[in-house]
Amino acid sequence: MSRNMTLRWVKILLCLLLGAGSVYLFVESLSADYRLLVAREHVRFRQEMPTMDSWINSPFGKLKNYVFNVTNAEAFLAGRDTRLKVQEIGPITYKIVGYNDILERNATHLKYSKHRYRIVEFLPEESVAPDVLNWTITSTNNVLLGAAAKLKHEAPFSALGFDAVFASEDEFLTNSIYYFLWEFTRPLLQGLARVTNMAANVGVLHNALKDKKEEYTVNIGPESGIENFFRIETLNDEVKIQEQASNSYRYKSEECPYKVTGALDNSLYPPFVEPDTPLEVVAIESCRVLPLTYRGQELYSGLNTYRYTLLEAFQEPPKCLDTSYAYKLYDGMFDVSKCVINDAPSAFSMPHFYGTSYNWSEHYEGYTPNAEDHQPYILLEPITGIPITEKYRFQSNIPIPDLSRFSRRLKKYSHMMLPSFWYEFEMGELPFLVLALMWINVNVVQHMQPYCMGFFLLLAVWSALKAIRVACGDLGYVDLYRKVCGGGRRNIMLETRFQPNSALAQHALPGQLSDLAVK
Repeated sequence: MSRNMTLRWVKILLCLLLGAGSVYLFVESLSADYRLLVAREHVRFRQEMPTMDSWINSPFGKLKNYVFNVTNAEAFLAGRDTRLKVQEIGPITYKIVGYNDILERNATHLKYSKHRYRIVEFLPEESVAPDVLNWTITSTNNVLLGAAAKLKHEAPFSALGFDAVFASEDEFLTNSIYYFLWEFTRPLLQGLARVTNMAANVGVLHNALKDKKEEYTVNIGPESGIENFFRIETLNDEVKIQEQASNSYRYKSEECPYKVTGALDNSLYPPFVEPDTPLEVVAIESCRVLPLTYRGQELYSGLNTYRYTLLEAFQEPPKCLDTSYAYKLYDGMFDVSKCVINDAPSAFSMPHFYGTSYNWSEHYEGYTPNAEDHQPYILLEPITGIPITEKYRFQSNIPIPDLSRFSRRLKKYSHMMLPSFWYEFEMGELPFLVLALMWINVNVVQHMQPYCMGFFLLLAVWSALKAIRVACGDLGYVDLYRKVCGGGRRNIMLETRFQPNSALAQHALPGQLSDLAVK
């Protein structure tokens, strides 16, 4: 008996606890926003979060490279053609997988080291041809022309002896695509590398895919504000990009994009982004901060996303980046000479000179600039702040100044922009689990609150009734109803007695006797 009583009280206690918890959740739900609660957990950036593994192994995707083959080099050298005819070759595709190594973390900050190129693997089946790296192309000698552009600014009188030093260098070079991408070197460079800090190998991918030091400290946790999630505090323990340090003394941060505080690393963004939310990303390959420009909504993988562009057509370059070695750059370009190997004159633009004020048709034939193929953009899911996809596109150019004081063979290159190559980083597809959780967060969480509140209320009522039934000896619902609603009343049963026929006959009226007899 004692054991049964103990079990009964245990059941009652459990029911009361369940009911109290349901009432608490119901009351809390009256003033809570479920999407905000999910976002608060997301910005805590816990190790066990489903998005963590995807972020740890990022960036991930495909790096597509494009080079230009000059098809009329002989005619141009002979003076029969005044413009270079170029043929684009690509894509030359590589698989890219990065890695984010967490160094320190607490409730409000995360410090990590970003390694963008942990895996670089050539993808022959996704390139223009499996053997494309062995194809032979003709290109301008960018070592020769880049040196002339640099010395024109740093040592103007060097023009007198320039040809004597570079007499062995041809204006055009013919070699494999692999050579230009990975092993581009010249005898003079090799000699200078022995006695100076200059690099002998100026292959564009050899240098572009080198691992750079990137140690970010970013905000995490609701204490820092959801709107500040993953906004950068420092890069390499500095609040500005080190390569732009000299500009920080001459220009304000509004005039020169060198300040990293408040920007993002383009891996994660704050939740609940609005079209007017200011967003900037650190573009480490160009040593600057790039502002994102909102361009409308777009449906992608069943999710409504915001489309942002990283560079606008005819966008005026910042004051500190509008000149490359005294060469005034065109709109739609910006200087990156502090970020490239040997501090060579260099400027980034969109591919095929799309959106620049440079009149490329004066010097070239064969470019087909258009926004769809050449403008860089990001698609961002605004509620979670997770990028769905991106196409990060830029073209590297060598700005050639007036070379009229140089030899006759170099004069014809005056005021040209010489493209080295252009690239597109296409972000890989997010894992299915991440996409599924994003879809639930966006399409389900915001609608489930009233249903959850109704469930909590019903559960509280059921728990109370269950506790009462157990306390009353495991009564059923009908017995409990009778006990609660009819408790203390006696059941009264009515009995009908029929009189004998003889008695009825005495009181019957004439004519009714036969009927009574039948009954």
